[in-house]
Amino acid sequence: LLTLKAVRALQAADVILFDDLVSDSVLELARREAKRILVGKRAGRPSCKQSEINELIVKLAKAGRHVVRLKSGDPMIFARTGEEIAALQKAGIGYETVPGITTGIALASACGVSLTHREHAKSVRFVTGHSKNGGMPEDMDWNAIADPSTTTVFYMGARNAARIAERLIAKGMAED
Repeated sequence: LLTLKAVRALQAADVILFDDLVSDSVLELARREAKRILVGKRAGRPSCKQSEINELIVKLAKAGRHVVRLKSGDPMIFARTGEEIAALQKAGIGYETVPGITTGIALASACGVSLTHREHAKSVRFVTGHSKNGGMPEDMDWNAIADPSTTTVFYMGARNAARIAERLIAKGMAED
């Protein structure tokens, strides 16, 4: 799912640095001449280091290239965009962030699940499913996360799903 603004950015790009989860059909929306560079990060697989991605963005921008950093979902939700923005700011390079379609909202919509059904949820919380080192996030308020009046969407939680479920059940959430 893309916004029209995102499509326009792809069509104006000289270079597209894209994540592993970006589909070929999305990349096909870019102009043919744009160089495409995979900079994806996947748990348990060889990946670019974030510092390398930051350096590449800065290097290409300084060379006068129109760079698009393409992420799957919303770049402001668990996407390390803040680190990339900091690198650009430090180098004195201007940027524009184009909002995306947040994966948690897109999935809920595809499944027909209202994240804020007024009879069930008063708020929505987006939570990381792993810590910086890939393990369980231990420094979170699990009592708050188990709040039954809040819909919680876990991102990147597949590896820790069983432990997340155990933790939530231990905090009083129903097993279903």
